[in-house]
Parts: sequence; C-alpha cells; structure tokens
Amino acid sequence: MYKDVLRPEAIKGLKTWVNEKNGFTVAMLHYTADPNKDPDRDGKEWFDKERKSYPIAFWNKEYEVDFSTKSGKLIFGSEFCDFNPKIHLINSFEIDDAEFLLSLDFGQRNPTAAYVGAWTSDNVLYIVDEYYKPAIPSVSCRDMLKQFSWVIGDTEGKTMREKRMMVDNAFQVKVIDPTTQSKNRTKTIAGEEQQYSVIEEFYDNGFDFEPGNNDWFSSITRLREYMKVDAGGETKIYIFKDKCPYLAWELQHYRYKENTEATDRFKNESESPVKKDDHGVDSLRYMIMTRPYSPEQPERELTLIEKHIQSILKPRSYLNDFNNDG
Repeated sequence: MYKDVLRPEAIKGLKTWVNEKNGFTVAMLHYTADPNKDPDRDGKEWFDKERKSYPIAFWNKEYEVDFSTKSGKLIFGSEFCDFNPKIHLINSFEIDDAEFLLSLDFGQRNPTAAYVGAWTSDNVLYIVDEYYKPAIPSVSCRDMLKQFSWVIGDTEGKTMREKRMMVDNAFQVKVIDPTTQSKNRTKTIAGEEQQYSVIEEFYDNGFDFEPGNNDWFSSITRLREYMKVDAGGETKIYIFKDKCPYLAWELQHYRYKENTEATDRFKNESESPVKKDDHGVDSLRYMIMTRPYSPEQPERELTLIEKHIQSILKPRSYLNDFNNDG
C-alpha cells in the first residue's frame, strides 16, 4: 500500500504517504498517537481493558490495520432502523421456557457461523450462543455438539442416529445456507463415487438441517422490524453480547457497498451489502425468516391524555343527543 513513498512518522502513530495515482498526501492517525491510549506510554490500563472486549480478529479490524469495512452506510444504522447496541446487545441470563432454534452459515475457509436462538412465549427472540470457526462439516458438527451441549445434552458414546435424534429434540427449527444443497462434492459409497452436498454431510454428522430462506431484502426488512423499539424501550430481538461477540461486532459494522460514480450521478443508493465479515448476520437472516413477519407488540395501556383525546374524537350520534335533550 505504501511502497517507497511512506514518510517517516512525524509523531508516533501518525503515518503519511503519497497517493501515486493523484499525488495527494494521505494521513492515517493510529490510536497510539494518543499517549493515554498507547500501551507503551500512559495507556496500558485503557489498552488492556479495551483489548479484552474484542475477539482478536475484530480487534485487528477495529484498531489496527483493516479500514476496508469503514466505507458505506451502516445497514443497521440509525437512518434505516432502530438498532441500538445499548438496547439490543445485553448480558446473558438463563432462559427457562423457550423454543430453541438453530441457524448456520457454512464456511470452510471463512468461518462457519452457527447461532442458537431462544423464542419465548411473548414472541421475543434471544440469540443466546455462537459457534464461529472455519471448519469442514464433520469438525463443525463435533464442535457444535460440545458447544451447544447445554441444550442438546451429553452425546458422548451415542451413535450418530442417537445424536441426530437428540439434536432434533433440542431444536424445533434448524436452518442452513441454501447453497449447501449443491452437489459439489463426491463421496464413495459401496465402492462407487457419488455426488454429495454439504447439507448431506452435516446430516451424516448429526445435524439434519433444512435449507433456509436467503432472500436478502426480505430478511433484512424482517430484522429491522424486530429491532423496532417501543415506547417502553423494549424490542423483539436481543443478542447475548458475552456469548455472541462475533455477531455483536458484525451487526455494528455491516454496511452497504459504496456508490459507484454511476449511482452517484443518478442518485441511486447502493442496495447490496459488503460481502465481508457477514457470516454471523447471514446466519441470523436465515433464522429470522422462520419467525412471523410482523412481531406482535403487546397492547400498551393508554395514558390519561390519550384517553381524553380518544373520547373527544369518538364519533357521536346527534340524533341521540337530540333525543336526550328532548
């Protein structure tokens, strides 16, 4: 990026270089430019505290070198929906009575992102656990049986059929990226090579998934519906931030692509997401599409003023008024 045109740091944490294409000088200010944030000066306490709150991969993206996710408008930004980290990201607690859901976005070189959702009787969705790791299906299944054993149960020593039954009993809904249906693999059965899919491989290793709905626009709209905050500050979706740190990070950095020169010329907003660091959100999209389109909002008792206004606006029968007066 900098090649031979990187200039010496005028102060620690301030990098400047010349853009070879246009000759402009560019400056990048690193957090270590601030003595109170530099761990080698007065910022060790700040650094240690801040660093612990991030998974290492996202610390590098947020504070170190990766600025590629900084451009474009936030998909869950305030201009588009009510998403608020202070409301939607909460600390975990024990949920006693809920329907458990499982969704998964497959990745082998990219992370496989799997989430456990708890759907409560008052139609609130809590995202309560996370598996986020690049792995082949057999490894992912083995890891998830351990990771989610608190809801599945102990599968040690069970046959694969028994494990699959335990998973089926634990999760009322199990959805996966529908592209996993493609038969782009092979498997040797009885000495014969046969076409094979990722979703079949998950089945053979204990997880009987159904293809999820990958309609991006509909699922984003539904997520935004669930993120609406009512007058009492309540919403219909919460994420356990201590259990799902990768999803919490993605929701706050998920962006539309930047407009091209052509879209700027015609004032058309970009409606495609940046396809990077989105595996957790994709998995959440599959899950939310199994829920009702419009989350039911509990009826709120009217205030005294609202009752007076309702009474004033209530249609009246002048004939009855006349009869009563007579």
